Amino acid sequence: MDCYDELGNRYQLPVYVLGSPMNLIEETSQSESGQDADASNPPGVETVIKFRLSSTNKDIKLKVRTTDSMLKVKKRLFEMEKIEPSRQRFFYSGKMLNDKLKVEDIKIPKGNVVQVIVTQADTGEVT
Repeated sequence: MDCYDELGNRYQLPVYVLGSPMNLIEETSQSESGQDADASNPPGVETVIKFRLSSTNKDIKLKVRTTDSMLKVKKRLFEMEKIEPSRQRFFYSGKMLNDKLKVEDIKIPKGNVVQVIVTQADTGEVT
């Protein structure tokens, strides 16, 4: 798996590094489940972020609000590319972006790319 840092240096990550953790408890709140109280006029500034998918090396530009959580952005990416949010991992500047982070907290300059590592679908088989 090829990844790049902000200076353009290439790093090769072994596939096992990208496996999903099995011992985490999932929490959901109303704002994360997409049931925003003021969905007709959400707060925040609209911005465009470029995402690069690891599965296809395709660049996708998404319009998001600065108050959107990464989980909400993953759901928007699912609507466009049909990749389940649980299979998406966002990396920026060498760090994994968790689902609760807001776009405004990351401070992504214009023109920078967020890497989307797409993991394999879990078939439920144990080898």
